Amino acid sequence: MNPPILQITGYGQPFIWLHGMLGSVESDSVYSMVDFNRVSEIASVIRYDSCGKSATGDYSWNGMTNELFHLVNHYKFEPLILGGTSMGSGTAIHFAVRFPEKVKALILVTPPPAWEKRKVVKSLYNKIAMKAEQPTMPDFLRRLITLNQDPPDFFENEHPGTRQRLLNSRLGFDALYYPQIYRGGAASDLPAPEEIEKIKVPTLIAAFPDDLNHPLEMAQTLNNLISGSEMFIISDYDGFLKFQEKIREFLIKVDCNNKS
Repeated sequence: MNPPILQITGYGQPFIWLHGMLGSVESDSVYSMVDFNRVSEIASVIRYDSCGKSATGDYSWNGMTNELFHLVNHYKFEPLILGGTSMGSGTAIHFAVRFPEKVKALILVTPPPAWEKRKVVKSLYNKIAMKAEQPTMPDFLRRLITLNQDPPDFFENEHPGTRQRLLNSRLGFDALYYPQIYRGGAASDLPAPEEIEKIKVPTLIAAFPDDLNHPLEMAQTLNNLISGSEMFIISDYDGFLKFQEKIREFLIKVDCNNKS
């Protein structure tokens, strides 16, 4: 397996960031709940497109964990700080459970629904994948993706036009990529709660109070399962800015703890 093409900014402890579903390095450069420019002042920020945005990639969380494992081994990025949003946070959790010796901290942003709450998601994603298996992107899928309200209103109000730029990115993949990534989502779930309880590294979890696709309850459950983890709820733009400060404090503390 060839390692993916990396975008690396900054210097210091390695911080690998995993994008969300229908995301990419490009879309995360348009909008992310993590300000990579600020993080790169104190860490080496490493980003890549999962499966190279390939229409034949394995987009299950297990498959992307395998991809990450090969990347980490190839470049010797360990121990590392691992972060991700939505699908990316699911992959980060799988990696921390399977390879705990390689991870020194986690940042989990808007973790996705899991276990019982994921049954409906899996069923929906399977249906989307079947209907989307066409040589050109079907109109129903274009409409479905357009309904997404990323970024939240408070961010769009501060940075007008972000929502349209993000939408353009999400609609710009190869047509056959879409059924493949939805199949991957349908095949995915988090490790069992008792496995997640074994995670023993500093963990920062962030969520919105009213995101139906990423329930606050899921973030709170992970907060309860991962001993010593911190929870941060982002309700407005001021909260977004405070979260950037929280990330900075978290990374500095992790770095200091690993030097002591």
